[in-house]
Amino acid sequence: MLAAVSCLFVFTAHAAPNDSRPASWWDENPWADPDRGFNWYPDPKEEIKPQEKKKAEEKPKTIYEMTSLDEIKKELDRLKGEAVVNPTEKNVLAFLKAQNFVMDKASMFADVSRRVVWANPEVNYSARSPTVNFARDRAKSRTDTKRDENLKSLSETHGILFFARSDCDFCHDEAPILKAFSLKTGMPVLTVSLDGKPIPMFPDAKPDNGISMIASSGNGIQTVPAVFLIDRKTQKMIPLGTGVIASEELAERIRVLTMTTPGQEF
Repeated sequence: MLAAVSCLFVFTAHAAPNDSRPASWWDENPWADPDRGFNWYPDPKEEIKPQEKKKAEEKPKTIYEMTSLDEIKKELDRLKGEAVVNPTEKNVLAFLKAQNFVMDKASMFADVSRRVVWANPEVNYSARSPTVNFARDRAKSRTDTKRDENLKSLSETHGILFFARSDCDFCHDEAPILKAFSLKTGMPVLTVSLDGKPIPMFPDAKPDNGISMIASSGNGIQTVPAVFLIDRKTQKMIPLGTGVIASEELAERIRVLTMTTPGQEF
């Protein structure tokens, strides 16, 4: 009996340490747990958050809340499309209200624009080109006077170079116009017959001696009648146009091409 008790004691003494658990992290065996920090504290385990609820879809903006012109145009087209395809009272009313909204915006822009123009002469086109009728008439009168003076001056140094063909009806129409223009301005007309035959109103027409190639930069005169302004001394030529050109229009083209620079009057 005593021997049995002694064996039980020994067994209990050896078994007790194996069943006991460390009181704290500090008492744990660092070699028993490979994930246990030795010279550091272990990172806390990430908490698993519950799945976030899906956000409710944002309510689309109405046309009255939009701030981009592209957005407004797109929405107006959409509303118009709905009203045309499905013309219920609700859809048509929605489109008409949106259209009025856009028209109000445009009206506001137009009103502010004119106020800005009045206050800033650098953006006021009428400051350099009057739109008032009597002012336009007076400006035209002054321009015509300068044009006539310019033509009188040019008649001493320049002439009209007229390319034509005897079988060209439009050339026959242009010939009397140029004749009258020459008599009025004193500017001589040199007529070149591309087919070598007489031209009405200009019996002294010259055959083409190669001048057509010079006038057209080597391309040849493809369309007649063709009219050029030529400096009789330097032989410099300025194209005035092709086809039938009225006397007033011819004078205006000469004024523009000899007295102004591109963009000056616009």
